[in-house]
This record gives sequence, structure tokens and C-alpha cells, in this order.
Amino acid sequence: MAGYRYIYRDKRNLWKNMKLRTKLILCFVLLISIPSVTNAVINYKTSSDIIVSNAEDSILEIVKKKTEISDLMLNHIESRTIDLISDPDLFTLFDRQQPRTDEELLRMDRKATEILNKYFRNEQDFYSVQLVTSYYSFGGGATGYTTNSPFVSVPPSGFVHSYIYQKIAEVKGSLLWFPTYDWTRIYGQPQLGGMDAKFRMVFSAGRLLNISPVIDGMSRSWPQRVERPVLLINFNEEYYRQYMAQTPAVQGSYFYVVSREGQIVTYPDNSLLGMTDANGWYKDQFTSVSGTALVKQGKEDVLIGYAASGITGWVTVYVVPYRQLVRNLPTVSYTDLGITLVLLLLSVGIAYVISSHLTKPIKKMMAAIQLTGAGDFSTKIPDQPQLEFRILVKRYNQMNERILELIEENYKSTRREKEAEMLALNLQLNPHFLYNTLNIINWMALEREESEISQMIVSLSTMLQYTVNNGQEEVLLEDDLNWLRSYTHIMGKRYAGVFEVEYDMENLPPGKVVPKLFLQPIVENAIIHSMEAVVSGGRIMITGRRSGERLYFTVSDNGVGMSKDHIEDMLIHDAGGIGLRNVKKRLNLMYGGLAELQIQSEPGVGTVVTVVIPY
Repeated sequence: MAGYRYIYRDKRNLWKNMKLRTKLILCFVLLISIPSVTNAVINYKTSSDIIVSNAEDSILEIVKKKTEISDLMLNHIESRTIDLISDPDLFTLFDRQQPRTDEELLRMDRKATEILNKYFRNEQDFYSVQLVTSYYSFGGGATGYTTNSPFVSVPPSGFVHSYIYQKIAEVKGSLLWFPTYDWTRIYGQPQLGGMDAKFRMVFSAGRLLNISPVIDGMSRSWPQRVERPVLLINFNEEYYRQYMAQTPAVQGSYFYVVSREGQIVTYPDNSLLGMTDANGWYKDQFTSVSGTALVKQGKEDVLIGYAASGITGWVTVYVVPYRQLVRNLPTVSYTDLGITLVLLLLSVGIAYVISSHLTKPIKKMMAAIQLTGAGDFSTKIPDQPQLEFRILVKRYNQMNERILELIEENYKSTRREKEAEMLALNLQLNPHFLYNTLNIINWMALEREESEISQMIVSLSTMLQYTVNNGQEEVLLEDDLNWLRSYTHIMGKRYAGVFEVEYDMENLPPGKVVPKLFLQPIVENAIIHSMEAVVSGGRIMITGRRSGERLYFTVSDNGVGMSKDHIEDMLIHDAGGIGLRNVKKRLNLMYGGLAELQIQSEPGVGTVVTVVIPY
């Protein structure tokens, strides 16, 4: 204890004997360094908390949107299955005893293939769509609805002994979704176990044909003696992954989908498909429909956002490494320390030069600084007799005034940001509300077996999503044609019996970019103007083909037609209406002189409009 007392006494004597200039320098160093370092630490913690909070909101919004998009597609598929099992031709085909000859089986298979193609031929990502019984898998030749290869038919014997068949039979007609599994193992096909994983690992939807169709105005029930087939739709895992794909905003982030029981549906690492999620988040984190959580993945902290599908119940998970979210914060901290060091050096120099002149004025300055540090930026220091202090006081007062101005500007800026954020949220809410409303109407139509109304609503929802969510002026050709099919489907229902719309698209390149809705005004003119005097028998043909280095799209009809003078006014004098002028201008802006718009027509015979764009 005596030794500590001597040390304390020596330090106190050293302080007493120290020059005022040295004391002032030390005081400046302490007064600036301690608050600056503390502020840097607090800023780092506060900034990390803000970044994580903002990231949680963004991640949750992204994963919800991904889930909504996949649900829309899965709901469309579910509607197709309802239409299929209600088909009278399908009932008639299977309302018989088991065929006794191979020839009869082949005839049934061809007919089943035709029926399946009617509902699923346009889908591009199915692995297989089949009607499976204990004696045969029908639809094995329907390769038109899949771009995947090789195609392997589901073995009937292996299927009826699988847990998938048992669960489908238990629910007696409801559609069930099964997370990704190895079908060669589940269906007892070990000889095919060497296939590529992308062909072995599938997820499925299945339902037993248990709906009584209406035939000749009468409801027909399935006889007990007849074996009811099971509709089995197998999907490549890539079907789900394409809706999850995006360029991650944060390096190292990724999406995956897992069932409520922990079975992985889709994952960046193909070796984990169909396995139980080792993270175990499905056990304790997915307690609500959607949310976020900061969890451990191995030894690393990750921020996850999740949302459950309303169709399958599966959970879409977005994983973002925590270290990537705060990777820029050390730079901010080093900047604070650098500023602190500069201020320290500056304070030491000023204190060394003017310390002998600051004894009295410094007290006033310290008092003013304390008030400013407490948040009172209205503090004013009276003028001092010394020139140096007059300048310092003037700058100090100007600084306080500037700080007050910045505080006011910051307040106004923050308020404007909040208003803009509210406006953006409202703009997001309106189409979201509309999609939900259309979905409710669609289910009401399905409950009343109004399949045509349901198809129109699905088409309208697809059109709205395409026009509202896609703000680009240049789009993929296949997306634009899908939108056009939805439009003509609705207009065909509106003018039922007046005209029919047919498509003939061949040899069109995938990934071709075209002006958005470049054919719609032409088709609309054909419907509204060419068909205005047609009562029945109208026909509109939409074709697309490649010839050399050019793509030709034609819209032809057998309507009222037009004179050569009218055609000349439309092409030369821009008298063709807003829609046609708009198409011409956008083609010219995108392709220049390489694009053409041609019109051929004869009164009483019909009109052919051709759009030519470079390949």
C-alpha cells in the first residue's frame, strides 16, 4: 500500500509542476479522443443494428414475392388438374374393365396422351405427366409437354406399392404435393440409379380421379368395379429453382425450399436434394407463415427470411451471411478513428500556439461547448477583445447556426423519405390486393365448377402481373406471346361463337428480346374492326416463323377488310389509330430500318398484317 501511495504522490506532483501549455494539450487530447472513440464504437453498434433491421425488411419482402410467384404458377397447375379430371372423355376412356390385349392398351394410351396434351402440352418444365393404374402408366408417349430428356415412364407396380400412392389414395381426390425424392428408389428401379441426379430427383403432385363429370347433362359416378387412375405430375427440381433464381444482392446469399417436415425440395447443392435439412430451422424457426431470424449455420451467423407456400405448405428460405451485411462497417470505424486523429493533432497544435492567450476566454468557450454538446445549438459567444478570439467566436457561432440549418434540413429530408416510402408501399399494396381478390374469385368459380370463368380469371391475373410488375419496355418474346395468349383467351370468351383465334409459332429463337406488346394492338384491331360485322365463323390466325436472318409475325383475319386508300393512309399518313402508330414508332426506335410493318387487305375478304424484325 505504501508503494501505491508514493506512486500516486509522484504523479500528482508531476501534474502540479507541469506547464499550463502541457496541461492544456493533454486536456485537449483527452476531451477529443475519449468522446470520439466512444462515438465510433457506438456508431459501429448502431450502424450494424440499423443495417440488420433494414436487411430483415428487404429479405422478408423478397422471399414473400418469390413465394407469391411460385404459388401463382402452382395454383395454375392445380387448376389444370381440376379441368383434366372433370373431362368427360377421360371418364369415358377409363370406364371399363382392365384391357386384355396390348393393342387395346396402346389405343387407350394414345387417347390418354391426347387428353393430357390438351391440358398440359404448353407447359415446358414438367418431367412427366401420366395417368397411372396398377396395370399401366398412360401418357408415356406424351413427350410434347416436357423439354427434359431422357423421359422414363413411372412403373405401375413400383408406384402402387409406394408411400406416394398410399397417401394419394387416402385423401380420395384431393391434390397432394410431395417434396423432392429419388424416384428410382421410391418406385423400385435400382437399375436406373446411375442416371443424372437432375433426372432422378423430382417433386410431384398427384390426385386420384374421383370427380363425377357431367356427360350429356347427367352427372356420372365412377363404378366400384372400375380402377380409378391416379394423375401423377413429376417436376424436375429446376422447375422450382427457376423462380428462386436471381442475382443475389449480397455475396454468398442463396435461396432454398424445404417442407415443413424438413425435406429439402430445392437447394443450390444438388447432393442435398431430398435430404433432411441439417440446419434444423424447420423445427423451431418456421413458427409463422413468414418472418426473419438471426441464426447459426455451422459456426457462421446468417440472417434468414422465410415464407410458407399457401399451395404446398413448403417454406422458401433466403439465407444471407451476417458478415456480408456489415462488411463495410470496419471502413466506417477506421474513418472515424482517422478523423479523431486529425482532430487530435490539430488540437495539440492550436493549444501549443495559443495556450498562453486562452486562460480566460477558454472558460467561456468550454461553457459554450458543453451547451452545444448537450444539444443547445442556439448558444452564442459574445465578441472577444483579441483578434484571434473574435475570429474563433465568429466561426463557432456560424458553426452552430449551420448545425441548426442542417438539423432542419435533415428533419425535412427524413420526412420526405418517409412520405416516399409510404407512397411506394401503397403502390405495392394496390396490385397485391388486386391479385388476392382475383385469386378469391377464381376459387369461388372453381367451387361452383365454373372452369371457363376460372380460366379467364387466371388469364387476367397473368396479364395484370405482366403489365404491373414488368416495367421494362423490352421483353422476352416468349413472355410477350404468353401475355397475348391470355388476352386472346379473354377476348375469345367475350365474343364466343363470333370468331376463333389460332396460333402457329415455329422455329422461333429462345431468349429473343422484342418491344413489349408489339402484336397486341394489331390483334385488337383485328377483333374490334375486322370482326365488327361478323356474326359467326370469324377466324384470326397469329403466326410466327424464321426465314433467313429475319422473323416474320402475321395477324390475318377473314373480316370486313379495307381498301388500298385506307391502307395507304394507315402506313404513310399515320391514320391507323394510336395503337398502330405506337407499334411503328417502337419498332423504328428498337430496330431502325431493319423492321417493317406490312398490310395486305381486300374488302369483304380479310386483312393480313405482317411485322418483320431482324433475327
